[in-house]
Amino acid sequence: MGYILGSMRFLVACLVILGLLPPLAAAADSGADLARLLPGEVAGWKPAGGDRTFTRENIFDYMDGAGEIYLAFGFRQVLVREYVDAANSPLVAEIYDMTTSADAYGIFSSDRDGEQVRVGREALYGGGLLRFWKGSYFVRLLAEKETAETRSVLTGLGLKVAAAIPVEGTKPVLLDCLPPAHLEKRSVRYFHKQVSLNNMYYLADENVLLLDEGTEVALGQYREDWGKAMLLVCRYRTAADARRAYVTFGKSYFSVKIDPRSGTAIEQIDHGEFAGARLAGAFLVLVFESPDKKRCESLLRAAESKIQEVFPWKKAPVDKKA
Repeated sequence: MGYILGSMRFLVACLVILGLLPPLAAAADSGADLARLLPGEVAGWKPAGGDRTFTRENIFDYMDGAGEIYLAFGFRQVLVREYVDAANSPLVAEIYDMTTSADAYGIFSSDRDGEQVRVGREALYGGGLLRFWKGSYFVRLLAEKETAETRSVLTGLGLKVAAAIPVEGTKPVLLDCLPPAHLEKRSVRYFHKQVSLNNMYYLADENVLLLDEGTEVALGQYREDWGKAMLLVCRYRTAADARRAYVTFGKSYFSVKIDPRSGTAIEQIDHGEFAGARLAGAFLVLVFESPDKKRCESLLRAAESKIQEVFPWKKAPVDKKA
């Protein structure tokens, strides 16, 4: 028995080293682990009261309906700490454990308002609120009153927290499937579920794209002299799942019956704009608000080309029965 347990420990250690499992400390993550990312004091501001931790089970005790936005990602828990200065003015720090760097980026990308600042991997500041992501963490730092002093304190606190996070993290690979030409970078979003999509671009009440925790979606807006268009690249578990989503979406969105064997559908929608859908293995590409059919087709083809470049078909999760 001792030999078996020793072998298992050795196997787990190897998997951790290879990056196939999270570090052992991270696997047993707790509020105390998150608290170690926060300094005891910053520029004379000190903690007031005890830290609070909320998980997937009680997130609504902290943020009401907004919890749905976090639950649509790999959110595990958030630690909340309040700091005060000598005048008892509050500053709130929130550190969200999002499980993966992809989901830390995803929740960060859901709100692109603010001025870009250099904290963590990416950060935005505005109205006394500093938000950034690094590694598998998303951080919000909020001052009750916005002044030159509180901005400086928030920035200093953000830099300390970011320095305490040892892993940089990487953006989702799916983002590389968005063609770079004419892409508005600050429009880019990454998510998994319908609730996230409708917060960014309302499509329908029903889950017509069959999105769930196992799907990935990259969204971006394109703008040229001819106008603008919205592009979605959806990655499913299998090609069969992508085809089902293509059919379900087509029945719901297009007025004419689509042929699931063709893999491409384009139609003029309201206000003269065009929408299109294209199957590409385990991926479904969608274009909305295109000013003409030619631009719609061009964007669909460009996205499919990027998908083939980033996820070669032989490596993509293709279902041979599809």
